[in-house]
Amino acid sequence: MERKFYDKYNAFKKRKLLDEGLERKQEEERKELYDAMKDWISGLEKDKEELNQKLSDKEDELDKARHDLLADIRARDSEILRLKQLLDEKTKTGNCTAIRSVEQTPEVIWENPTRISPRRKTKQSNIKEKRVHLNENTAISHSSHEEESQEVSCLTSVFVDSGNEPNERPSMHMFHLLLQSLVRMKVTVHDGTEGFLVSVSHEASGYSFTLTWLEKPGEWSYKLSSLGTLERLAVNWMKEDIRFSMNMCCVFFERISNVIMRG
Repeated sequence: MERKFYDKYNAFKKRKLLDEGLERKQEEERKELYDAMKDWISGLEKDKEELNQKLSDKEDELDKARHDLLADIRARDSEILRLKQLLDEKTKTGNCTAIRSVEQTPEVIWENPTRISPRRKTKQSNIKEKRVHLNENTAISHSSHEEESQEVSCLTSVFVDSGNEPNERPSMHMFHLLLQSLVRMKVTVHDGTEGFLVSVSHEASGYSFTLTWLEKPGEWSYKLSSLGTLERLAVNWMKEDIRFSMNMCCVFFERISNVIMRG
């Protein structure tokens, strides 16, 4: 009887040892699996951080490239605008000199109905012609601020009526009409005590404003008179009093034309 119990005890003990060994083995396997998963997750997190850092570097490079591209575009636009304004200033200076020469040396202007042939030119006419060319070269060689002041003075002499004979200079009147066709708005010039002032209006929309030439800073002063039907389309700067240089006139009227065309 004791032997039987002893055998059962040994069998139970062996089974228990086997179960404990199997459980210990499974525990070790679970621990190994857990450590492997932990290392794998840690590796994934590290890879994620590296990828995020690379992505951030690429975004910084993209932002820098975009900034450099915009800066290059602005520089090119500024250079194109500067060259265009320089060409326009030279053209306006030449036109101003030609208009002034109508009163002084009519024989030099081709539109003069009484042209003087080369054989009939006198010594005095040759001196006047040289004087006109000298004035043109001198006007072109002035600094930008002096050129702007001369252009404004030229415009004053062209558009402001002198005395009671507004139709005395038909060429100036045609130049006035040409200017209005270029800006696509009605232009009226006033030369009062407060300075040279230009009233500009777009009759279809009712939009109107004034430009006053400020001699000392060499700038135009914009002041709104009425937005008319452009009140909803007008940008903020069109509603405010602003100042800009002569070189920005082209950009100024281009932006106004864009708003008027949308209206």
